[in-house]
Amino acid sequence: MGIMNKGKLLLLILFLFERGWIFAEENVETLLEGYLKNNLTVKELSAKMENQILESKASKIENGITFQLESGTVKIQTGSQSSVTLSPSASLSIPQARNLSLDFSTDAKKEDSQSFSFSNSSIALGIDIYSKNNLSRQITKLKSDRAVLEAQRALQNGFVTAEKEFYTELKSLYSIAASIVSSQEDLYEDQISFNEIKTKGYSSSSIKYRQAQMKVISDQRAVDINSHQLNRQTRIFAAKCGIDYNASDALSFLPTAIPQVTPVEISSFKLEDYKEIENAKWAQFINSLEREADATLTIRGKAGYTFKNTSTYNNSDTVDLGTSLAWHKTGLTANAAVSFPISGSMNPVYTLSFSFIPHIFLLADIQEKEDKVASDQEEIAVAAAKNNYRTSVISQRTSLADIKWEKETNLESFKMYETLAEDTEKYFKQGYTSESEYKSALANKENYRLQCIINDINLIIYNSETKLLFCRDQELKHEHEIKDKE
Repeated sequence: MGIMNKGKLLLLILFLFERGWIFAEENVETLLEGYLKNNLTVKELSAKMENQILESKASKIENGITFQLESGTVKIQTGSQSSVTLSPSASLSIPQARNLSLDFSTDAKKEDSQSFSFSNSSIALGIDIYSKNNLSRQITKLKSDRAVLEAQRALQNGFVTAEKEFYTELKSLYSIAASIVSSQEDLYEDQISFNEIKTKGYSSSSIKYRQAQMKVISDQRAVDINSHQLNRQTRIFAAKCGIDYNASDALSFLPTAIPQVTPVEISSFKLEDYKEIENAKWAQFINSLEREADATLTIRGKAGYTFKNTSTYNNSDTVDLGTSLAWHKTGLTANAAVSFPISGSMNPVYTLSFSFIPHIFLLADIQEKEDKVASDQEEIAVAAAKNNYRTSVISQRTSLADIKWEKETNLESFKMYETLAEDTEKYFKQGYTSESEYKSALANKENYRLQCIINDINLIIYNSETKLLFCRDQELKHEHEIKDKE
């Protein structure tokens, strides 16, 4: 099984296990599993997560120890006096050790049949005396790790969102079924009224007779329309679940019960895990690090040895020392080096270079003000996220209270109509009530049964919506623990 499929299956198992759905209601579990497997958004998010993991691995390689070989420019002269010149070089860089570097370079020349002669062969060791290069590398690593985490969160939330969509569509089917039952109830009641009119001897051509008859016909049409709609929507839903549905009675397709879940209290989550707050805090943190890294001074030292240094009077070997300075926000860079001959003339050779980019210096003050504005905006974003958190707490608590209240009232009404249906059935068998009255009682009972199921679905949807408000990295850690055990 591939990485992508494995990850999806593990998350699916976590979803079903944590909600107690495994073996709880086989029909619902089978439908949900098929719906998640066929969800293209989940598949896309899984592929993105896998790709982000690969990019993170590549980033770590790019920012690790590097070794480079170069041939330099190779020049070949032909004619009466042929020659070959080249300047090969090699470098080793260890960013983690204060940007430590080891460089080697040489100039090589071969004329006619002579062997190669070498000059300016140098080996040099460089190290950062003061810089924020480590901070820059830390930022790169943090961003890479964050990208992986966000991809994992996206897949995690993709499952929750797909689960929510599944139950939203299933709720729609139950709502249509409730509409059918409600239309049937109207039909039975209007049929009772129509029967009374016929019993009273009204003529079939009378207005009262025809009005009552049209009500019955209209009610039957409403039942038929809703039945066709339920059958059509059920076929679409079944296809999304990977089930070949060809039955004509869609009501028989709907599960008779929905798994019972424990309400998720919004207070069980930490404020700092609220998704908007966590994202705002992360942006504030990483942006402040980037501003700090941009406003730094870098001083680098270098020491080495050069064989046959052509910069000296007699091509003597030299001991080389150098330093470089870069002041990023001023556009100023400077390099200074000195080479001490160890034979012949002992006069040292000095090398100096400067560069200055005026517009960077002129923009420094503007950049500083922009950084201050950006920092203030990040503070506002955090404050706004905290306000949204308080609003979400009120909204979710109110929603949960409404769901609980609706469930209690619908359950009470269902029990009442269940008793009434039993009594009506008894009286119908004894001949005291009509079949239409008996069917009306059954319709009321069925309507509230469906409303109770819809309440159960609303609770599941509420749980999903509540979880989507927060970062749930502990669930990701649980998934990693499962993978490690495999």
